[in-house]
Amino acid sequence: MSWDEYGTEGKSEAAWDQEHIAPAISAIVVIPDNYETVRRTMECMKAQTAAVQMEIVIVTPSYQQLGLDESELTCFHSLHVVEYEGDKSISAWYVAGIRQANAPIIALTEDHSFPDANWAELLIAAHKGPWAIVGPSMRNGNPYTMLSWADFYNSYGEWAHPLVSGPVSHTPACNSSYKRDILLSYGDRLEVLMKAENILHRHLAAQGHEFMLESETCTTHINFTSWSSWIPSRFHAGRLLTATWAYSWLLHQRLLFSIASPLIVLVRLWRIQRRISKRQSCSFLMRLMPIVFVGLLTEWFGQMLGFMIGPGNSAEKMAKYEFHRINYDELSNQAKQINFPYE
Repeated sequence: MSWDEYGTEGKSEAAWDQEHIAPAISAIVVIPDNYETVRRTMECMKAQTAAVQMEIVIVTPSYQQLGLDESELTCFHSLHVVEYEGDKSISAWYVAGIRQANAPIIALTEDHSFPDANWAELLIAAHKGPWAIVGPSMRNGNPYTMLSWADFYNSYGEWAHPLVSGPVSHTPACNSSYKRDILLSYGDRLEVLMKAENILHRHLAAQGHEFMLESETCTTHINFTSWSSWIPSRFHAGRLLTATWAYSWLLHQRLLFSIASPLIVLVRLWRIQRRISKRQSCSFLMRLMPIVFVGLLTEWFGQMLGFMIGPGNSAEKMAKYEFHRINYDELSNQAKQINFPYE
């Protein structure tokens, strides 16, 4: 489905100017149910300085259930709705959108991650360079609990704003942009590698591709604040990581890495501790590290299973925790309690 089917009434003059020009960037927006799930993310998309150059690719099980008012999205270059009813993992939804996208750059989005207004413009500019992947810096969008900070530093601390732009070894998962042709060159293997993006990054680096962090733009990310969600999400993330990493390995290789896997916990614990100590007080570090350790230990259990018996249904389980994690009333109350403005 595209603008041709929706009509062009209400389209901006700038959008009319783009009628015969291909979009510069395709933003993949996954919606498991209805449009309200991604409304805040889409408000950030609509505020982009390069909105007229953007193709929005919505991936959803059913267009009719979206409740989408197309007139809200006429600021963009184009809109595609991809109905996908296959594998219920986030990676499968992303790949379904990537395969239908028309722009040379693919940007992944989340319903709980909110890019700055210059996000698309700077990603487009950066991709004029040799980079296979360009990612933004990351900001904690709900910094009101220690669990949120533990989740943030565990997943995105390496790219915590502010940073200096430049080459990096990998970029933030689910929040980065790729050259589309490079992704499509993987063929059917893309579905496997997208289950753990940092493994995809390993493959790209091995082929000589380079990555960039564009820190002049930032994404505000909402992190877990519930142990009942965070713990299983860490377990399944760990299992997916090693299962994707070892998907073509022989049994003796899997066994060897399973035995050595505790070293992964120690190395990551040391790296996270260094990042936190550079930005936070000693008391903050002492309070946070036990929570970080619990998360890493949980990931390790998942990693052991991933090495030995594969991913199981972890990809589908992860999807359960990737949507609807925002409770605005809770965030607002937390902000008021510590005198920290949410908006």
